[in-house]
Amino acid sequence: MGYKQGKNVPPMERELKYLLADLCVIWGFCIPSEDIEEISTAEYYYADNFAKDVVESDGMNPESEIKWVKRIAKRFTERFGSDEIDVSTFVDRVRDVKENWNTY
Repeated sequence: MGYKQGKNVPPMERELKYLLADLCVIWGFCIPSEDIEEISTAEYYYADNFAKDVVESDGMNPESEIKWVKRIAKRFTERFGSDEIDVSTFVDRVRDVKENWNTY
């Protein structure tokens, strides 16, 4: 059984949560739920910053865990096709659509 989110989750937030779930299952980065919420609701992310946030949320020091930071950043870039994502221009690569999503 997979991880499924509600229909009312904005696209970028949804995809970041799916990536975080994958990182938990694949590499054991199962971070606290409050950190998941903080990370997944960001307005933009750079791959390296995302990776550092994940490593730090898992209780490690990103400065001494450079190998993990690079691996997670690479996974981010592979998933999103860029090392930067922004909520205003986010395109769901799986469905190849930019959803019209109003947050107000």
